[in-house]
Amino acid sequence: MRKKTAREARDSALASGWRVEAGEDPIADAPHQPVGAGAAKREDPASPEGSDGVETAAVEPTEGSPAISNGALVALGVFGGLYLLYTWGWFIVAQAYSEVNAYAAAGSGSLGGALQQIVFWAAPLAPALWFFVALVVSRGGRTKRLALVLFIGAIVLIPLPMLIARGG
Repeated sequence: MRKKTAREARDSALASGWRVEAGEDPIADAPHQPVGAGAAKREDPASPEGSDGVETAAVEPTEGSPAISNGALVALGVFGGLYLLYTWGWFIVAQAYSEVNAYAAAGSGSLGGALQQIVFWAAPLAPALWFFVALVVSRGGRTKRLALVLFIGAIVLIPLPMLIARGG
């Protein structure tokens, strides 16, 4: 069994179709560079030089944005789904009471009627607005604060008219 040369060792360390350019040694520089920081180029058998000249770039995480934990990601999904259900519930309430609201708005004058309709139909947007504002306000902050704000919103924004039966 013959021993591999330095060039063969470098070539075998890369994925098929890739090669190292101009004497760079990614194996020797690996402890000092992040993965993918070497100037590896993809070989193109159709080009005369054997390379299409496309260099790879290393993707490094930014220092200022910490990663979100798995538990926080699941909690965001649960609260997001809950707020989506709340939005749907408020939309159903708005449709069900639209005729009653139209009669009430008719006696309020033109400005009062317009404002009442705006507020009445803005109710379905409140859960989605709460969710996005909570995310923006808690950006870069603690996850516990975000969870607390989302929990408070889940209590405050319950579509009560859906849960209370109409009187006869």
